[in-house]
Amino acid sequence: MPMPTTLRSRLIGSYLIMILICLSVTGVVLTILLVPQVTRLTYLRLAEKGLPAALRVISLRGQGLSPRDIVSAIRESTAADGTRILLVSNDGRILADSQDSWEGRDVDLRLPQDSPPASRPYVQGRVVTREGIFYYVAVTTSLRPRSQADREPVTWYVVLLAQPRQAIAGLVAEISLGFIATGVMALLVSVGVAFIVARSVAKPLQRITIATEEIARGNYEEQLEITSPEEIGRLATSFNAMAREVEASRQAQSDFVANVSHDLKTPLTSIQGFSQALLDGTADDEDARHRAAEVIHEEADRMARLVNSLLELARIEAGQVVMARDPVALGPLLNDCVEKMALRAQQANVHLDVEHEGDVVVAGDREHLAQVLSNLLDNALKHTPSGGRVSLAARSLPAEPGKRGEEPDLFAEITVSDTGEGIRAEDLSRIFERFYRGDKSRTKTGKGAGLGLAIAREIIHAHGGQIRAESIVGLGTKFTILLPHYTEAG
Repeated sequence: MPMPTTLRSRLIGSYLIMILICLSVTGVVLTILLVPQVTRLTYLRLAEKGLPAALRVISLRGQGLSPRDIVSAIRESTAADGTRILLVSNDGRILADSQDSWEGRDVDLRLPQDSPPASRPYVQGRVVTREGIFYYVAVTTSLRPRSQADREPVTWYVVLLAQPRQAIAGLVAEISLGFIATGVMALLVSVGVAFIVARSVAKPLQRITIATEEIARGNYEEQLEITSPEEIGRLATSFNAMAREVEASRQAQSDFVANVSHDLKTPLTSIQGFSQALLDGTADDEDARHRAAEVIHEEADRMARLVNSLLELARIEAGQVVMARDPVALGPLLNDCVEKMALRAQQANVHLDVEHEGDVVVAGDREHLAQVLSNLLDNALKHTPSGGRVSLAARSLPAEPGKRGEEPDLFAEITVSDTGEGIRAEDLSRIFERFYRGDKSRTKTGKGAGLGLAIAREIIHAHGGQIRAESIVGLGTKFTILLPHYTEAG
């Protein structure tokens, strides 16, 4: 039998299997639980028939009938439901049998030697024979002696037998019709509920499938509004986030191609134009030829820097650059970075200061960390007007209490802040994208490919750290770097 292919059919099929299993288990358990009740009812039915049968036996004995004739006379009144009648003497010998097969045999019915008390004029029990197990009820019948010589009363037992299997079969036959009808109704209701539940699960998944196909066709604006069930709602939320990331990635890729084309086209155009001037003699004097060669050299150098930055970024993203995990003291590193930028800050009339704790040590690659800090300081100096301030600081920072045990206990926090013009909110969320430069008028030189911050982010991530930016237009910008503290194990 082929397996269902759709989720809905599989859910309904699994529900049906579980329902059938539950109904089957319920039937078995009910049968097991009913066995003691069947036994009790069997004894009650036998006792109910036993007392009238005993009275008739006494009456017929008084008429002088033999045991066999007595059993023949009362057989029809009890044989309709399969009850078997025995006449047994008090020593256990069967005097007569309604089925004519046990007459003359001895049977151990555990009958009392004395007559049972009046409060319970019968005994009950179970007997095992070659024909199987039987429940029985034995009722005493005693007659007074007919002569003075026969002083002891003659005691017989009227024994009514019933087999457990017949009793259980009878009870099951009585309740099976109602149980089957109830089971069918429960099954139909369960199938309806299963269909509704399966539909509630399958329909949102179908919507997600359709939305995924739309994404595959290039419709990246597809968003889902599914809140329940909770797991499907979370899946829809993740899908929406993925769609936004795919859209952002596609946009970034488009911007990347456009920016690379633009940044390569400009220097290539300059190189081509000035080299053509040298070839066709347009640059006819020494100064013109020198200027053409100077422009060609500058543009070639610009292209080399762009290509090297792209290669470095690609290698870091691919994991081909292995970052060292050496202990790096941040105090000397920050001092060196400030010292290298001191002359530029002085020329721009920008106050450059540094502040750090003396014992802050991180595990990392000193050269690449210096590259990140130099890039951030360079950007800060570019965007800070004369008379402004650029600050570089480092301190130890404990981990958040709820995250201890999952992350290092201590972090090193490095901040680079300036009092420049700030970054607009719409640009702030994209400044770490490659080639993204926001408002081109913010740069004083008009140079830069927009790869510095993208490379800085990849370097910090490769160190197991984080980098973020805060900015208020007109007040300044602050970059914050978090790096794990150095440990002997790390």
